[in-house]
Amino acid sequence: MKKVLVIGSINIDLTVSTERIPKAGETVTGTAFSTNYGGKGANQAVAIAKQGGAVKFIGAVGNDNYGSSCIANLEKNGIEFCGKILNNESTGVAVITVCGGDNGIILHSGANSKVNKEMLVENTALFDWADIVVMQLEIPVITVLEGALLAKKHGCITILNPAPVCKLPPELLKLTDIIIPNEHEARLLTGYSCDSEAGCRQAIARFNELGVPNVIITLGANGCAYTGNGSIVFKTAYKSKAVDTTAAGDSFIGGLCSEFNNPCILDAAVDYASKVSSVTVSRHGAADSIPSKAEILELFK
Repeated sequence: MKKVLVIGSINIDLTVSTERIPKAGETVTGTAFSTNYGGKGANQAVAIAKQGGAVKFIGAVGNDNYGSSCIANLEKNGIEFCGKILNNESTGVAVITVCGGDNGIILHSGANSKVNKEMLVENTALFDWADIVVMQLEIPVITVLEGALLAKKHGCITILNPAPVCKLPPELLKLTDIIIPNEHEARLLTGYSCDSEAGCRQAIARFNELGVPNVIITLGANGCAYTGNGSIVFKTAYKSKAVDTTAAGDSFIGGLCSEFNNPCILDAAVDYASKVSSVTVSRHGAADSIPSKAEILELFK
């Protein structure tokens, strides 16, 4: 069983479906509404746990009903919450508009913006416990850098999902064993468009130049491009009818961690991650849409 420490965000997602996105100043009628558990960190933690990993989570919530509900959801999924409950901050909230199988998101960070280096230092023992440390960018970048430093100090594999994308410290990239951007994030971080195989190769080469040895660029319905055993592999996506892509990337990371054994040989892990993601996008919601390992084994037997 993989032991995975996730450092990241935890939100409540308020999701409304609509037939079209409103223009500025316009009101349109929604077709459905739901409240779901989210945050990239929490989604990835749940995805890893659902695929059979042992997961501990460092993050922050507000001292409010959303916060207590988010912690209860992590615990329900077998995840140990090792973060903070903050009295003077609200729990993070994401307002998600779903239209035609795609989505747009407005994020209020709340307590996520207060996840700091001190929280990580207080939990140094978790880095001794973990095999893999997974991070994203919905918490301060300086905290992510500290997490990467502690992870490497304690011999952990580091996985970075650079979302939402921002300028990254060069030292963070050099501390990252596997980076998993989507095509938009890859373009902004490398300067190369990933709408062709040649562009993907250029982006991967640039990440390598920046110090990241292993790269997986997720390409939505077009699958992914990744470095595998010294070469670049283009993996076709498993076919599914996309109804909500909210947790597609997060579920991919969960699947990858569950089957991951060697950062240089990713074929089996990427294949399994692609299966998990293909099922997730066929369902509505964020964390609740992520399938269990038993479901994946049954669907793809």
